[in-house]
Amino acid sequence: MIYKVTGKTKCDVRNCKNDAAYAFDVKGISGKCFLCAGCLAALSADCRALTVPKSPKNAIKKRLDRAEASDVLC
Repeated sequence: MIYKVTGKTKCDVRNCKNDAAYAFDVKGISGKCFLCAGCLAALSADCRALTVPKSPKNAIKKRLDRAEASDVLC
């Protein structure tokens, strides 16, 4: 899916002038998206922030805190 680039190519991310180290296939005219190591790390961190579920302890604690807060208000 994501593979290392052997040739010298620039990163496709806007305002990034680094050499690309990785690439992946996309639909369209160019067919590939090239990324440097820094942009790949930033992209993966953004993906993890959106897709990794929060721990169940936090969800349970929030629900208990809301219940206590509503009891105090009533």
